[in-house]
Amino acid sequence: SCRSIEILLILVILLSLLQLIQKPEKTTNEAVDRKTLLSFRWFQLQYLVAYLIIMLADWLQGTNMYTLYASYGVDISSLFLTGFLSSAVFGTFLGIYVDKCGRKLGCIIFCILEIIINILEHIPSMPVLIFGRILGGLSTSLLFSAFESWMVSEHHKRGFPEHLLSSTFSISSSANGLIAIIAGVLAQFASDKAGDIGPFQLAIGLTFITILFILPWRENYGSSHDDVKSVLTSILDSLKTI
Repeated sequence: SCRSIEILLILVILLSLLQLIQKPEKTTNEAVDRKTLLSFRWFQLQYLVAYLIIMLADWLQGTNMYTLYASYGVDISSLFLTGFLSSAVFGTFLGIYVDKCGRKLGCIIFCILEIIINILEHIPSMPVLIFGRILGGLSTSLLFSAFESWMVSEHHKRGFPEHLLSSTFSISSSANGLIAIIAGVLAQFASDKAGDIGPFQLAIGLTFITILFILPWRENYGSSHDDVKSVLTSILDSLKTI
């Protein structure tokens, strides 16, 4: 019932707030001075705001995707299968190029791809939607390789204690659950106002906002030494697995 959902939402929000305000654990010889902790909290906020907004945009896209495709009268299973296969292929080597070209750049490219994908969702054409699902597999691989790797690398570059990483991961994990619930509520509101395409339109706006938060980030790179041959080998291995 609606009452049960309201109670569940309140409980999740309270638990998330408790998680957000908790102080990072300190073990022996790991006490952090106030200046370092304040600097870390500012860095943590910079990352989490961008990450959670883009996760909200990502969650929004999944809520009405099936019903949107059903209204277009297209082959839904082929579209979803294309997205999964695209993600499986790109996920095997994309992280290498993210490390080489820059993680911040990878995050921005992800946002641009998401905007393009959500625009393509407006077009009831199977070839266009297939192309969008291919891009969707590419963007999914970027989402789970660029953002967290940027945060971890920047954390180390700024000299923050290693044990503080768990605080960022803990908050992002807990808040992401809350974000998923909020996405469901917002998606319902957007679909009531604009139909099944409404959540995708809202996701476009949120993605633009995310880019603004990412732009001040410093670029960082990985130390990957994988050459083209190793990349091609990983692609062939993934295709064999598929």
